[in-house]
Amino acid sequence: MVFYKNKIRFSCVFDGSMVVGVDGQAKLYKKECDVTLFSKKKIEKKIQFDDVIKKVWLIRHGQSTANAGAATDNHITIPLSADGHEQAKQVSLSFPETPTLIITSPFLRTQQTAEPTMKRFPNVSCEVWDVEEFTYLSPETCIGTTAAERKERVNEYWERLDPDYIDGEGAESFTMFLSRAQITIERLSQMKSGFIVMFTHAQFMRAMWVLNNANGEEAKSLMKCFRELPRFENCEIMRWE
Repeated sequence: MVFYKNKIRFSCVFDGSMVVGVDGQAKLYKKECDVTLFSKKKIEKKIQFDDVIKKVWLIRHGQSTANAGAATDNHITIPLSADGHEQAKQVSLSFPETPTLIITSPFLRTQQTAEPTMKRFPNVSCEVWDVEEFTYLSPETCIGTTAAERKERVNEYWERLDPDYIDGEGAESFTMFLSRAQITIERLSQMKSGFIVMFTHAQFMRAMWVLNNANGEEAKSLMKCFRELPRFENCEIMRWE
């Protein structure tokens, strides 16, 4: 697996135990446990994208106004910041070939990030999939708050370490979230060879990484490992080839 940050400024490969930079130095994350399980079921087989499709790029959306520190009212319609729009333009120039499919989440920030790419490749099919961000705090309790103001609640959620906990109306459990990611992996595995570009979210990218490297742990261990994975920056690209 190869990772690229912002217009290919950094790359690394996953060797099964840690993230290793192209210079051979360990980067960011030493794998302490293999991870699997969602919905209390074991994954029988890892999805190996390179067995079924040529190339998949997962791209986190550009910087949003929330990422920049602004308060938000609706987590679905958070727009990109000025910097985020510029990042989206730079990402659109990074493709070495024409994609066969462009995918976005239902959230505005991924769709705005994809716009320059869709303009560059106007004849490529575009689809909206359920690859939106993990909404683990009830949205109605977050109206008018910033990420900094939600930090204490975020920490409490992860310290709870309960994969089946649902915070309230409009929230999903960690188990439900991983089920969405697994459905996406299975859907991708059934597609024909091509170059698929998916504009998605940081935690969704981490969920797909976790599931594709699963090896038999229970839900609570998986949740802990998920939380310890490296963060993806705005417009960072994770490539499966």
